[in-house]
Formats: sequence, structure tokens, C-alpha cells
Amino acid sequence: MSSQSSATAADRFFGGLDYLLPIADVYFFGVFVFEQFPIVRELYTPLLPLVAINNGFGGFILFLGLYIGVAINPRISRFIRFNVIQAILIGILISLCQLLLQYVFLKIPGIEVLTQVLMNTVFFGTLAMSGYGIGMSAVGKYTEIPQLSNTAQMQADRY
Repeated sequence: MSSQSSATAADRFFGGLDYLLPIADVYFFGVFVFEQFPIVRELYTPLLPLVAINNGFGGFILFLGLYIGVAINPRISRFIRFNVIQAILIGILISLCQLLLQYVFLKIPGIEVLTQVLMNTVFFGTLAMSGYGIGMSAVGKYTEIPQLSNTAQMQADRY
């Protein structure tokens, strides 16, 4: 995959906009960060409607809409499709971490510190990946995240 693309300004904007979804998805994991740094919660204020939509069935409908309407739509530029797919994959990883946390870590007494470390790691890792994706999209380059980018590239090339 070439790191440069012929992305238009609109492609760059919509390619970066996709990464707001994982940022909204990871809100659940930021509870300890929000307690210690209330300013971070304030930075999330504009995203709270998206966080509310992503909870429950709304998130599933949003996922289907993005996947069917954008990710597999050959009329949409490859740059946008790649970034949408990559944002969806990050969201899937967040969901898997949330299931692991709820059904494994929160059931074991005495590992609160480990749970907090896991939640902070997922929170900051997602913010880092999403920030990187937004930055790379802004300059019109494909985001290179190990394994995720390869999977997103294969999916984007299918259509």
C-alpha cells in the first residue's frame, strides 16, 4: 500500500471523521481517567451524542450503515473506505476488550488495579490510534497500524 494517495480535501475530511467513532466507543474505558482529570471529560462533551447513539442498538445500526453505505460501496473513494473499515475494526477490538472486561476481569475479586490498568491502556491506546488516523488522513496518507491496516486494505480492495 502506498503511503501517499490522491485524496481530495473532502476525502481527507471524511477519512479523518471516521475515527471519531472509536473515540466515542472507548468512552466506557475512560472512567478512571475522567475521575483523575475532569478536563478530559469536558473534552468529550461534543462527542456525548455520538457516545449515546453508540450504546446498544444504535451502535449496531450505525455499524451497518457505515459498512453497507460506505465500506462496501465502490462509488466511495478507496481512501474513505479504507479509513471507515479501519475505524470499524478498532471499534470491534474495543467491543472485544469490553466483553473481556465485563465477563472476566470484573468477576475476579482483588484485581481492581489490573482492571484499571487494562481500562486505561485501552482508552489511551484507542485515543492514540484514532489521533494517528485523523492526523494521517488530514495529510492524505494511509494510516499504517499493524494488522489492522492489512485487514482494512484487503477489505477495501475487494470492492
